[in-house]
Amino acid sequence: MNNEVTPEILGEVITSLAEGFDAELYAKTEEELEEYWHWHWGDKCSVEWNTYQFFDLLELYSNFCRRWEEKHNGGCCVVERVRDKYVMPKVRIFLEELAKHQEVRK
Repeated sequence: MNNEVTPEILGEVITSLAEGFDAELYAKTEEELEEYWHWHWGDKCSVEWNTYQFFDLLELYSNFCRRWEEKHNGGCCVVERVRDKYVMPKVRIFLEELAKHQEVRK
């Protein structure tokens, strides 16, 4: 039995994992995309840290949404769809949280 890991075997494993992740994403409904949103305001963190975390997780979330939208609704106007349907509501939530926490700091 040969237990050697070759570039070909490694490539097959990585491809298989990626295909599995894609299949899981594409099987979700539009509403289930919300499962990819993980940001919440960290009360023990600075405004700067919360902003950084929000931006980082917003990028990740928007990438999932973009890929899902492209698969289900095509590539035409995907940037606008993702911005309007997924990203802007999250930005509004962030701004509400920021305003609440700015009031607390005064």
